[in-house]
Amino acid sequence: MKICLVYPDVGGVDYYGARKYYHGLGYLSSVLKQAGHETSLLYLEREQTADDFVAQVEALNPCVVAFSATTNQYPYVVRCAAWLKRALPATLTVVGGTHPTLVPEQVLGSRVFDALCVGEGEYPLLDLVTFIQDGRDPSSIANLWFSRPEGDVRNSLRPLLSDLDTLPFADRDLFSFSEILAANDGWVDMMAGRGCPYGCSYCSNPGLRERYRGLGKYVRMRSVANLLTEIRELSSQYRIKVLNFQDDVFTLDREWALDFGRAYGEEFKYPYWINTRVERITDEELVECLAKSGCRGVRIGLESGNEALRAQVLKRTMSNEQIRQAFALADRYGLDVYTCNMLGIPGETAAMIDETIALNRELKPAGMQFSVFYPYPMTELYETCVREGYLAEDAELKSYYERKSVLHLPTLSQTELERAYDRFEQLKLELQMKHTSPPKYRVYQLLLWLMRGNSLKARSILRHLGRLRDRLLNRQPSDRLTRSSSLGDSKP
Repeated sequence: MKICLVYPDVGGVDYYGARKYYHGLGYLSSVLKQAGHETSLLYLEREQTADDFVAQVEALNPCVVAFSATTNQYPYVVRCAAWLKRALPATLTVVGGTHPTLVPEQVLGSRVFDALCVGEGEYPLLDLVTFIQDGRDPSSIANLWFSRPEGDVRNSLRPLLSDLDTLPFADRDLFSFSEILAANDGWVDMMAGRGCPYGCSYCSNPGLRERYRGLGKYVRMRSVANLLTEIRELSSQYRIKVLNFQDDVFTLDREWALDFGRAYGEEFKYPYWINTRVERITDEELVECLAKSGCRGVRIGLESGNEALRAQVLKRTMSNEQIRQAFALADRYGLDVYTCNMLGIPGETAAMIDETIALNRELKPAGMQFSVFYPYPMTELYETCVREGYLAEDAELKSYYERKSVLHLPTLSQTELERAYDRFEQLKLELQMKHTSPPKYRVYQLLLWLMRGNSLKARSILRHLGRLRDRLLNRQPSDRLTRSSSLGDSKP
C-alpha cells in the first residue's frame, strides 16, 4: 500500500536555514517499508492553501495519509486534514505524535481524522495498514482511537518497545537525506535512545511517562553495538562531517556513555555533539572519555540565571556554581558548551532575565539558543498558567520561533520581554564574534567596560572603528557584527 507521511515544519526552515530530519517519521517509514509498503513524504515548510495541499496528496495517490503533530504545528495539521477530508473523503487520515498522545480527547474532538495514534506509532500504524489491506476492521488495534459516527473507539495502549535494537534503522531516504546533509554542512542527526526521567515542569516527558505508566520502561537506550552499526552504514552512504545526537540526556547512563565513548573512539573520527544536563557532565572520567572519543561539545539547559526561579518554577535544581564547574571541566578537556535558555517564564521579572543574560555573558558559551516560554498541554506549568489566568483560552502560538508571549504575566510586560529578546540577540552576536574574531572581541570587551555595559554604544563605536580601519587599508566596508548568523540553533 501507499502511505503518505506529512511532516509540518512551518517556520522552521526560515529559522534554521535548512530542512530537518525527523526520526519519528523515519522509524515509521522503515517499519512500513520492511513490511513491503511504499512511503512518501510531504514536508510542509510554509502554510499551505487547500488547493495546493490536496493537489500534492493527489499526485502521490496514497491510501493512507499520516500526519505528525507537535503542539505548535497542530493547527496547521488540523487545517490540512480538514481540506483533505472534504476533497478526498475515501483517503484514510491518521495523526500521531506528542500532541495527540498527550491530549487525545482534544484531537479526537476535531472530527477531521479517521484515526489517531496515542503513544509509540511504528507497529500500530503497520497494523492499521495491514488490516486495511486485508479488508479487516482495524477498530480493535491497540494505541489507536477512531472517530466513528456510531460512536468513538478508544483502544488501550500496548506495552512500550522494550528492545529498540529490534527496530530497523530510521529511513533517511524518505527525507531526501543527501540534500538535508548538504544544506546542514554534513551534520547528521542521530538518536541513541528514547525518554527522559526528569520532572522539569515545562517539559512533555513527565506527561508522557504518566501516559505510559505500567506499560514498561520509559527510558531506553539502544545497545552501543547497534548504534555503531548504524553509524557504519551512514558513513558508507553519506559524506559525514559531524554527528549530532539529539537524545535529551546522552550521558544519563554513565556506564553506557563510557562504553560508547571507548568503542566509538577506537573506530570513528567524526566529531560529535550531545545533549546532557549539568548534573550529568561533572564526572571527570566521563568528560575525559567523551573528549578523547571525539566529542566536540555539549548542549545543556541553563534555562534561567536565577536559581530560585529555576528550582521552584522550572524544577531544575542545579546551582549556578554547579553550572560554572561543568563549564570549567568541559573547558579543561577542550569541549565547547552550548546553552539553552528561556525567557517569559511565569513569575519571571526583567531583572531575572538580566541574570540569565549576565550568566551567559560570564560563561561565554560556544553558542546559545533562547526562546520565549510556551505552556505545553499536560505539563505542570501549563496547569499553573491556566489556574492563574495567564493563558487566554484562544491563545495559539503560530511558530516556536516568535518573540512574543501567549501569556499575560503580571511580573513582565510584552515590551520588557521584547527588549530582553533583543539583548539575547545582541549577546548571541557577541559570542559569535568571540569565536570568529578574538581580536575584535577583545576590543569590544574593552569598549563595553568603558561604556559601563552599554552594548549598543560599544557596538556602534566598534562599527565606526571597523569602517575607519577599512578606509585606512582601502578595503570594502565590513559590518559582520550587525548581521545575524546563518547557522541554525541546532548547529552550534
